[in-house]
Amino acid sequence: MKKTHRILAILPILLIALFLTACGKSSGQSKKTYDVAVSTASKPLSYQENGKLKGYEVDVLKAVEKKLGNVKFNYSAVSQTAELIGLDSKKYDFAANGFYSNPERQKKYLVPKQNDGLSLVKIYYNKNKVKKSIKNLNDLSGLRVAPVNPNGGMYNLLTTWNKTNSKKVKVLTSDQFPLQQLLKDVNSGKYDALIDPSNLGENEIISGLKLNNIRSSEPVRAFPTYFLFTKDNTAISKRVDKALKELKKDGTLSKLSKKYFGEDVFQYKVKEN
Repeated sequence: MKKTHRILAILPILLIALFLTACGKSSGQSKKTYDVAVSTASKPLSYQENGKLKGYEVDVLKAVEKKLGNVKFNYSAVSQTAELIGLDSKKYDFAANGFYSNPERQKKYLVPKQNDGLSLVKIYYNKNKVKKSIKNLNDLSGLRVAPVNPNGGMYNLLTTWNKTNSKKVKVLTSDQFPLQQLLKDVNSGKYDALIDPSNLGENEIISGLKLNNIRSSEPVRAFPTYFLFTKDNTAISKRVDKALKELKKDGTLSKLSKKYFGEDVFQYKVKEN
């Protein structure tokens, strides 16, 4: 009889435990998975180190994932070209790689309202060949500027500038030279200056290679950067938008910016033109 009472007493506890376990499994299973493409080699935005993904945008995505709670991001580290091809084929739900917004991208993808960061465009110049301090694009007139990618944002910036300003900048184009080589060429004096977003690890390269002849300007432009979503991912894009807004407000994004870029990029006002 006593044994029966003990069993009856334990039974409710077992039922509660089973219920909680079932709830836990249900909660885990209810997380919706989204495939996210990030850059494999865009340090400090996103890069692989010892087989692990690291970087500013990786940590931003993890903070968004934590904020949303009931989603799981499945990351794929690929080239920027592969990211965009993957978006076009809907292999990925969205992508991160310091993307600028432009009319063409707005037509093809969902560009959220909230930017995930700011790309600060700076001018890196040879201090022995350029005696004055470079402060704006006007100061590039007459200088030999290192080649820019003909399909990139710096090409668009310089060609747009030349259309509306009397002080023209001679634009050389090439996509064959890595950033490290271009900075070496500025340091040696082959080129007078290089214009580039400063979130690509320039300071680390300059310091690591001891390129002591290079000086950098203050930001001449501040372009907001965005995640790009496929057109059929409206719901998650809105949720990520809301999470980014909250992460800006609570200082998380500023903290991550200081960690990876050495400064709070959000202190600068957007200046695209």
